Amino acid sequence: MANKKNETPKIEAVDVYLEKRTSRKYVGQLSRLNDKFIFEYNDLYLFDDKSIAIGPDLPLSKKKFVSNDLFQSFEDRIPSKKNPAYNEYCEMVGIKPSEDDPLILVATLGQKGPSSFIFSPAPRNVITHHDIAYFRKILNLTVREFSELFDFAPATINRIEKKSICGKESMKRLEIYILFPEVAIYEVKKNRFKVNDNKAKFVIHYLNNKIKEGK
Repeated sequence: MANKKNETPKIEAVDVYLEKRTSRKYVGQLSRLNDKFIFEYNDLYLFDDKSIAIGPDLPLSKKKFVSNDLFQSFEDRIPSKKNPAYNEYCEMVGIKPSEDDPLILVATLGQKGPSSFIFSPAPRNVITHHDIAYFRKILNLTVREFSELFDFAPATINRIEKKSICGKESMKRLEIYILFPEVAIYEVKKNRFKVNDNKAKFVIHYLNNKIKEGK
């Protein structure tokens, strides 16, 4: 359904990038679940010994940061409504001065600031948590079997199917497996020794049929 005129599109998550002179590096993602704000650093960013933390409240760590309030490192990027130019700032980024959704404010008013970090609305996933659960069930696989065949941690699949927060990379990989059965078959054949042979054969047969249907 199209957005109503002048209605700001809903932002479900904010991607964070580190701006360098000639490139951008993906840092992590800010999201919201059950009225709590969540931030997770990207694994590749953490493994780079030149990486820097977004702020003192978000030190470099594999932990999932959870807060009832917007993290200070993000809050500091949003100009005060008492600023005489606040209405002008809002007009420049296409939001109403009355907008109070923290994720929208971070991704618009706070997009660029004095630091080298860039905040951007995260692209929406083409597939949903329901699609992933359906895909696993139609393949007649348990969570453990699905995880083995597609090289995920079982806890990751459990979190996704329960609509809990999950990594951007995991959702993107699952989206590719669902939309491109050829890629899924390659992954299954690579890992088929990890599950019952009949299960692997069934999955490959199903995916081959999906390829034929698409031709």
